[in-house]
Amino acid sequence: MFRVTSLMLPTIALCIFLLAHQGFGSRLRPTIQEIIAHQTSVGGPNDNYYGLQAITDVYGHDLKTGQLSATIIWVHHTGDGSKSSLNTIQVGWHIHPERYGDTRTHLFAYWTRDGYETTGCFNRDCPGFITAKGATVSLGAIIDPVSDLNGGSLQNVTLKLLKEKTSGDWWVYYGFNSVPTAVGYYPSSLFTNLAKIANTVSFGAYVSVDRAQPTPPLGSGASPNDGQGHAASFSDMQTIDVDGTGKPIMEDLPSVAKCYSIAPVSHGKFFYGGPGGCA
Repeated sequence: MFRVTSLMLPTIALCIFLLAHQGFGSRLRPTIQEIIAHQTSVGGPNDNYYGLQAITDVYGHDLKTGQLSATIIWVHHTGDGSKSSLNTIQVGWHIHPERYGDTRTHLFAYWTRDGYETTGCFNRDCPGFITAKGATVSLGAIIDPVSDLNGGSLQNVTLKLLKEKTSGDWWVYYGFNSVPTAVGYYPSSLFTNLAKIANTVSFGAYVSVDRAQPTPPLGSGASPNDGQGHAASFSDMQTIDVDGTGKPIMEDLPSVAKCYSIAPVSHGKFFYGGPGGCA
């Protein structure tokens, strides 16, 4: 694992790593390997976050059953540092043929309050997420169209997680080429540590795959060095304070290339991704 710390927030880092996957809900077979490339802000007992927001372009890939590619934002509370005390909410887009029976790109969310051991689920697979009245999109919905890298236009989604000040509930917002609107919320009563605050926020992406298959593309499938119009990106990256005010993340956070990689963060934006095919 490669990690570089930033001067902006004490422990912001970029990292890329490969591991035998028994995490993410333990709903995937333990023979799956996962590669994660992400930008993370990891706090401590005095770090308080009330949400985060980012814009990311969205893509499609023809994946096979057993392959998964996702781009997400997270809020977490790491508790006492033990796995079982981890609370987290994730929202983003993914291509997950095994789950949906198709190769389309879907909006999704996931939550847990015990480090994925016994609680939590995708979308509305278990009690927890409450859809907002009048919501125009639901978790699991197909995102269409996606970005066209063959001379077409880029399609962007805005993802936002916000802790509502009065109730303490965690709200999910989503916008397709537009200002995000409410999708629904996770009641604060679902959580232990996240019921109070988040002490970690993350922006990133990951893939997982059966060991018998090559890893799928991440992001657009292009290298970050390919830049605007080719490489996938996060932009307008912000943390959110107690008053609901966004604070842009502006620091350069260099990383290193492996199967997938991340370019330096510059003015609240970074490119990420890669073609896959790692053994």
